[in-house]
Amino acid sequence: MWIILGLTLTVLALTAWYFYNKQQQAQTEAHFEQILGLRQLIQLLRKHRRLSHSHLMKSSGHTIPVFHEQDVILLMSSQLVSQVSLEQKPMYRILDQNLQQLCHEWPAHSLSRNQAMHGKSIRHAMYLIDDHLTTSMLIADNDSLFDQYQQFWPVTLNALDTLAQFRATVASFRPGKIKTEVLLRRHLNLLQRRLGQMNLMLSVPGPSLMADQLEQDLDTLLQSASATYACRLALYKLSLSLSDNIFCLFDAKLLEIAHALAIDDFPTDIPASLVPLLEKSKADTADAEQLKLQA
Repeated sequence: MWIILGLTLTVLALTAWYFYNKQQQAQTEAHFEQILGLRQLIQLLRKHRRLSHSHLMKSSGHTIPVFHEQDVILLMSSQLVSQVSLEQKPMYRILDQNLQQLCHEWPAHSLSRNQAMHGKSIRHAMYLIDDHLTTSMLIADNDSLFDQYQQFWPVTLNALDTLAQFRATVASFRPGKIKTEVLLRRHLNLLQRRLGQMNLMLSVPGPSLMADQLEQDLDTLLQSASATYACRLALYKLSLSLSDNIFCLFDAKLLEIAHALAIDDFPTDIPASLVPLLEKSKADTADAEQLKLQA
């Protein structure tokens, strides 16, 4: 009798433990679905910022280009709001409102405001990713992984802050202006240090960031006799390379955490994961224009 009762209690305990773990894993997977959507949204915002920045630098007319990234940004933002839990909806709705405003008003922005507005939305999405990551690791009760991430996260934010300062300095740059050149070198050196720290905190360090080459590129630009516009454009392109490095390392940490929490389908290449969404957006736009012509 006691043996049967003991076996029954053991089976019930194991069943409860199984369903508890299954529920925990389902919650973690839901968080990572949001994390992936937010990271894809950031990638789209970065691409949109580059496209809109290029248009604002060159445009002298009133023609406003159609960026497919813009349509996908708004669609993805709406989907993220609909998927998130009730307690998190307010922060997602604020992000959605900011994105609606950004997508409609960017043609009237100055270059610096365009940078700032995109940066604000990117930072907002990063904080939401941090919230989901933290919750996921608390659910998994993985103290070691949590401690590693808590060291990595502030360095990432500091790198983004330094990059923003680098770009702000580029906006006021003029060849031969010594004070600005000193600031650019200082920001670049600090960025190299942050990138090196991020790289060392990965389980599998990424490829070399070619810090020496970056310094050489900056020296070449500062010593050239280029006009102000050409120099600023070249420095801005250098900042794009730095931005790519930051998010490459951040993605590596995301993938590392995903695998540790048994999220095996997390993509290894975020930009590539967006290709189907952008292709669908282009196809939908083409179909809509075709219907207008037929009407």
